[in-house]
Amino acid sequence: MSNDTIRPFIQKIVTDAREYVQSLLDENRRLHDLLSEIQEDSRKASERYVEVEQQNTNLANLYVASYQLHGTLDRERILESMKEIIINLIGSEELAIWEVEQEREELRLAASFGIDEEQWRSIPLDSNSGLVGIVTVSGERYVAGQSPMTPQGRDEKLLACIPLKLDDRVIGAIGIFSLLAQKQGLEPVDFELFDLLATHGATALYCTRLAEVAA
Repeated sequence: MSNDTIRPFIQKIVTDAREYVQSLLDENRRLHDLLSEIQEDSRKASERYVEVEQQNTNLANLYVASYQLHGTLDRERILESMKEIIINLIGSEELAIWEVEQEREELRLAASFGIDEEQWRSIPLDSNSGLVGIVTVSGERYVAGQSPMTPQGRDEKLLACIPLKLDDRVIGAIGIFSLLAQKQGLEPVDFELFDLLATHGATALYCTRLAEVAA
């Protein structure tokens, strides 16, 4: 058999081999892309699962917190419940809860944890008495780094101040001075807890006052 006869045969074999190798490469690439897509879908599903679980946990915490605030008319238990929510759910061991005393036009410290009580026992009800006074007079929440108010003096340690409101009436305020070391910053659920404390906490405290008067 002459070379001219063999050459086309060999070229066909080479061409077929190249096409076969290319098809294997293409299939390998397709399988790799498919695997990557499956892995990405799996990652997203895992992240979504974690997100849903966190949302469920947050909802459960909010429910428990709300129940704690409305499960009693005992003033001291209400204050303890508010402290527990701040310590265990928000994650702060430096806090204060004040109530408005209209007769004296001041805020009086009702409960605290981890702070110098003497320093915060009484705060005049005016906008010149620092962030807590401003928040109580204005009814606007303060959060460090997110509010236009400028902390000075003892207020520099204040991380957040939440007015306790009945409709548009402020009956007190909560001050949070720091977060636990393992917590990097405030999270969305913390702001939901702020809102819960601002309204449900205020309502619970107000109801205890009515119960005391009725008794």
